[in-house]
Amino acid sequence: MPDVRQLLADAGGPNPRLALASVKALADELDWLLVRAVHLARAEHYDWARIDRLLGVSRQAARQHFERLAPLVGPLPPHVRRRTPWQQQHAAIIESGADARRRQRFESFADDGHDVEAW
Repeated sequence: MPDVRQLLADAGGPNPRLALASVKALADELDWLLVRAVHLARAEHYDWARIDRLLGVSRQAARQHFERLAPLVGPLPPHVRRRTPWQQQHAAIIESGADARRRQRFESFADDGHDVEAW
């Protein structure tokens, strides 16, 4: 998972492109974590009313939203989705350095009208 603390710092930073890209990355991770948490709760036999209550949503809202989703057997979080096993194996090694280089590039990127996705 990308360093959440760094994404939060970048989201609150002065660079608008980096802030927007960081917020998008955080939103993707949060969506995945929410689905994962609901699947974990269902695996522990939590009923939908209890999940609704814990999420603070209206009655049956969680069931209507999450029941149609496939069981959480193998889905990966957004930052590793669509990677081959080889890529997954090497991603942990290169991501820390790549994240630092990416941040540096975006912080020094002149405002020339080019929008680039940070993550």
